[in-house]
Amino acid sequence: MSKDELATVSDDVKAKISWITEGRAEFVALTEESWEIPEFYDQTLIDTSLLDISFSKGYCQMCRFYSGFFWRNPAVTKYEWLWRLDTEIEFHCDIPYDPVQRVIDTNALYGFVQIAPDADWVQPTLASNVSAFLQSHSDLLHSHSSHPNMGFTWRGKEGIENAMSGIAGNDDWTRMCMYNNFEISHRSIWESKLYTTFFEYLDRAGGFFYERWGDAPVHSFGLAMSLRKDQIMQFSDMGYQHQGWGYECPAHLDRCTCVKEGVAANFNDNAEAWFNATDYDTLILNL
Repeated sequence: MSKDELATVSDDVKAKISWITEGRAEFVALTEESWEIPEFYDQTLIDTSLLDISFSKGYCQMCRFYSGFFWRNPAVTKYEWLWRLDTEIEFHCDIPYDPVQRVIDTNALYGFVQIAPDADWVQPTLASNVSAFLQSHSDLLHSHSSHPNMGFTWRGKEGIENAMSGIAGNDDWTRMCMYNNFEISHRSIWESKLYTTFFEYLDRAGGFFYERWGDAPVHSFGLAMSLRKDQIMQFSDMGYQHQGWGYECPAHLDRCTCVKEGVAANFNDNAEAWFNATDYDTLILNL
C-alpha cells in the first residue's frame, strides 16, 4: 500500500491480521518507482484518456505495479515463490494442502484458478504492441523457450504469423487471460530477461495509463511466450471466488460449503484453454 494508506493501519489491525495468518505478516509501503507515474508519460494525455476509459488513475497504477514491480518489492525479494491474494475474495472449500507446495510438486512454475476473456475496448493497442515487441525481440523469445504456448493468446496459424511479423491486432488476439487475483508464481518468470524487457517495452509504449492495459493480459502474454504447457497448473478444488465473479464449486468434494448450498455449477468454462491450445512451437521458432 502507499505510505499514506500504511499510516492509517493501526497496530491493533496489524496484530489481528498477524494472529489470523498464524505467521509473520509484514506491512510495507510501495516504492515510489513501482507506484508513481514515470515522467515519460504525458500527464495531460493521461487525464484525457482516463475520462475516455472510465478507470481511475489508482486502478491503472495497480495494473502497472502488478505487471512489472510486485516481485521487486524489498519485502518479498527474499522469497522464491510468490502467492498473490486479492481483497474481496472467498474460498468456499477447505484447503487441506499447501498450494505453493502443490505447484512445486507438479514441477510447475505457475498456478492459477480462472481463465476468462478480457475486454479489448479498454486496451485497443495492447495486442499490436505485443506483436511489435515479438517482431523486434524474436531473438529473446527463441533463446528463452523451446516450447512457448502462444496458441493460448493468438488465434491460429495466421494469428501467430501476424504476431511474429509485428502486424497483429485485436482480431488476432484470443483475449484469454489467467486472472491473477489468485496467482502462485516462481520469481524466475518475472526476473527473466524476456519478461523484464517485455514489460519495459510496454511501459514505454504508454498503454498502462493512456489505455487500461490490465496486469492479467500482460501476465498472460508473458507466460505464453515464456512457459511450456506443463509448467502451469490449475487449481479447481478450492471454490475460489473473487467478488463479482462466478466460481467453480467442486460438487464431488465434501469439504465445500457451496455444495451444501446447492451451488455446483461450473463458471470456469475456459479453464482448459491453456492446456488445449494448439501447439505452434515449431512454427514460432522458425519465424
